[in-house]
Amino acid sequence: MSRRNLPLTALRAFEVFGTTGSMSAAAATLGVTHSAVSRQIRQLEERLGVALVEGPRNATRPTEAGAQLLPMLSRGFDTLEEALRALPRQSDSIDVSSLATFAMRWLIPRLHRFQTQHPGLRVRLTSDYAPVDTSPSGPDVAIRVGTGGWPAGWGIDPLFPDTIGPVIAPRWEADVTRDFARIPRLSASSRLGTWETWAQAAGHALSPAKPTEFEHFHYKIEAALSGLGAAVLPEVLIRAELAAGRLIAPYGFQSSGMTYVALTRPDPSRPARLFRDWLLAQAR
Repeated sequence: MSRRNLPLTALRAFEVFGTTGSMSAAAATLGVTHSAVSRQIRQLEERLGVALVEGPRNATRPTEAGAQLLPMLSRGFDTLEEALRALPRQSDSIDVSSLATFAMRWLIPRLHRFQTQHPGLRVRLTSDYAPVDTSPSGPDVAIRVGTGGWPAGWGIDPLFPDTIGPVIAPRWEADVTRDFARIPRLSASSRLGTWETWAQAAGHALSPAKPTEFEHFHYKIEAALSGLGAAVLPEVLIRAELAAGRLIAPYGFQSSGMTYVALTRPDPSRPARLFRDWLLAQAR
């Protein structure tokens, strides 16, 4: 295998699995699902023709070959990181890390306004659910949602509270008053527990039926729009669909206890400060 066709994504998934000790921890670190990490490692094994992991799903461990590969992989990624750190940052660019669905449904539709105001600046946008990379090669500004635990020393600016509620396509509207429990529930493995969080806040009892689960949050939004069932979604991500009547929120929205925040690295550059200020203005 030459360096021209190295499966870097799969190699990174295996390296993080090895350093964190479990598929679940690797998924949390990389900001993807357990199944995505498992699939990447399985594809890597097929590509290399050697087993790298063994054991049951909840106690997977490296094989002898996997344990032999891991330290060399870690050294290789360490070298790459050092090389990236040594690169000077461009004074006209802003590296922004955002939750993927938030980027697609809220940030990207507004980015043209920033570019109009600051035509000489370039925004380099990446999607990430993982904790913010605070290394020198990490983002200038990160957008996350949570209750805290943000990087020490970074600027923390709240954008808006996370309010969630069940939404349905118009085809289910009659079933709300008749029997809401009959409507299939939709869930996403990238953000579990939304039904339980909403039910507790709203004082609503849930049926014991298991929801249909999708791998990504934006899949769940599209499933709700397509009429596959009811989904608990953040109001901020579906305002256009609510206004157009493509989605209905029969019970309104409740606070999830989390907040969307803009995180800015210590001593931010002027472009990073401009982008942060623009974000705050858009949030207002």
